[in-house]
Amino acid sequence: MSKKLLSALILIALTFIVLLFNRGSVGVDLIVTSFNGFKPLVFFGFTALGVVIGVLLK
Repeated sequence: MSKKLLSALILIALTFIVLLFNRGSVGVDLIVTSFNGFKPLVFFGFTALGVVIGVLLK
């Protein structure tokens, strides 16, 4: 197993643990709007956005 794959799997596991143990809602203030959302879904959305940006910059 390559070192990159192992580190990616560890990061995915850590992200899953953070998403699993965060409950409740969170307020998100963006530049043009603000909204309240379920905390794990907001974290997942921003994580997915970061992955997309990382892939596009690669």
